Formats: sequence, C-alpha cells, structure tokens
Amino acid sequence: MDVLLQQLESDGNDDLSLIMSFGAEAYSTDELIMLLYSVNRQRDTAAAWEHRLFVVGFSISLWLAAAFLCAAFEAHLLSYIFLALVPASLLLALAGHHWLRRRFPAFKDIHLIASIIAEELERRHQADAY
Repeated sequence: MDVLLQQLESDGNDDLSLIMSFGAEAYSTDELIMLLYSVNRQRDTAAAWEHRLFVVGFSISLWLAAAFLCAAFEAHLLSYIFLALVPASLLLALAGHHWLRRRFPAFKDIHLIASIIAEELERRHQADAY
C-alpha cells in the first residue's frame, strides 16, 4: 500500500507526465514559462548525450575496419586490441542509452510536451491581446 501511495505521489509531482495526460490549462503562465525553459534545457542536454552515444556506436565500425587493416598488415596484437574495443563500445552505447532513458524519461515525448506548452502560452497570449 505504501509503495502504491509513493508511486501515485511521484506521478503527481511529475509535471511533464501530467501535461501529457491532462494538458497545460491547469498551470499558471509563469509555471508554463518555467516548464518550457526546463523542457528545452532537458531536450538539449539529452540530445547532446544521444549524439555522443551515436558516435560511440558508430565507432564500432571504425574499430572493425581498423582491426581488419591491422590483421591484413600482420599487426595481430593491434588487431586484437581493436577487436576488443568492439564489445566495449557496444556495451558502453547500450548502457548509455539505458541511462539516458532513465535520466530523461520524457525524452521520447519532449517535443510533444514542448509544443503543448508553447500552444497553451500562445493561446493565452492571443486571449490577452483581445
């Protein structure tokens, strides 16, 4: 029962999931501006980490090419080192993506959340103009 209450409380304190579920109408304009700034900052940070992880994943093909070239020139020790970097890079990329999804759980919907907040702010701006 306590675990369920803690889960409900943590879900209730997660503004981004509440906006996804119920919209942004219940928030004040100041709160929405702060949330939009926070969402944009999270999006930029997560995108930078995603790019880094892409580079790590892409490096696997470079390690394989380097290993084959070293093997072709009979530099077997260097070839084995490059081959050892393949699973290390793969594990690093997979662990990094897992960490990224746990650190930024709303990242997959971050563009939608930002657009919901921006549309609500625009609607309020237009309502104030009339």
